[in-house]
Amino acid sequence: MKKRILIVSETIVIPVERGNRKRVFNLINMMRDAGCEVDYLYLDTYSEEDPSETRKWIGEDHFYSVRNKKRSFPVFCKRKVRKVLEILHIPGLFKYFTIDERIDPAIDGFMQDFLKEHSYDVIWAEYIFNSRPLLSAPEGTLKVLDTHNAFTFKRQMYEAVGYRNYEFALQKEEEAKGIARADWVVAIQEEEADFFKSIAPPSVKVCTIGENMPVSEAYVAPTKNILFLGSYYVVNREGVRHFIEHILPLVRKACPDARFQIAGTICRHIPDSEDYEKLGVVDDVGEAYRNARLVINPVHYGTGLNIKTIEALSYAKPLVTHSIGIRGLRADFEIARVEDDDEAFAKSVVELLSDEEKALELSRNVERFMKEYREKNLAALSAILE
Repeated sequence: MKKRILIVSETIVIPVERGNRKRVFNLINMMRDAGCEVDYLYLDTYSEEDPSETRKWIGEDHFYSVRNKKRSFPVFCKRKVRKVLEILHIPGLFKYFTIDERIDPAIDGFMQDFLKEHSYDVIWAEYIFNSRPLLSAPEGTLKVLDTHNAFTFKRQMYEAVGYRNYEFALQKEEEAKGIARADWVVAIQEEEADFFKSIAPPSVKVCTIGENMPVSEAYVAPTKNILFLGSYYVVNREGVRHFIEHILPLVRKACPDARFQIAGTICRHIPDSEDYEKLGVVDDVGEAYRNARLVINPVHYGTGLNIKTIEALSYAKPLVTHSIGIRGLRADFEIARVEDDDEAFAKSVVELLSDEEKALELSRNVERFMKEYREKNLAALSAILE
């Protein structure tokens, strides 16, 4: 039986240039491949976002939109005070959010009216701060929450990189409220699935669906290109800066013809330099990966799943990363060089640039892992939809 699914999200999907967009893009493709009919309810939250390309991709008859701007007066005041305190770097007061701060209180009435006119087998909410629409689901409708991240750990991550602009962060008890609204909770990686299971009521099922991307065959590019491809997200900027300042000089000392390439929207926030090449937002991501001998993920902090890690692995690229870059991915064989020490990181990069056999062996391991990984993701989605 073909399922009708309503995805509720404040994320535009097209252009697919950020990790969260890739996440939703891949999920919708998985659902469509499973024979589902997918509608998209866009929570229009950010005035700078243009949903026109997303509407075109989803289809005019399957795309709906509702403004998500209004806030209750107490929440409005709280958010303004919090923003000032965060900019001034004054900790403590209003440090954490409540679960529904980012959603218009009028969403309840809208959802009730909308669901009287449209019938769905599944309502699928993206992010825990958009979980409130699940409360309006009619009896018999399956409620699914795709978490993206565990927001209980977000504040710690922001503070670790000295990020002063306020972002969404929850205490564990508040995150548990959102989890309890769903029948199924989808974690993006296994460590966070374990956490959600620990705070979920017995009635809520938890599974893991990672990033389902096409898998390339193992190969080694005949270049000395080292690639980082990512968004302007603060942890990406901090990680790339650290690599340029502390690791790249060690790599160049041992391998003078090594060539560091940076791609994605992060290029807008990285100064020009002769030490590396900025590719900008590339039209053909696949070509950038194919031309890279190896990929690095130098981030030191993060939650959720590093989608740039999965993307690199889907292209069967040898990867050098810090341990945080591969958290939540479990295998009985090596799928990346994991180095948290600068000198060890540089040594692994140089070895993969210089030794084709070792690079090919790692690429073959990655291809095997990603094929198994895709099958697990498809099985988890099937379990939800059965």
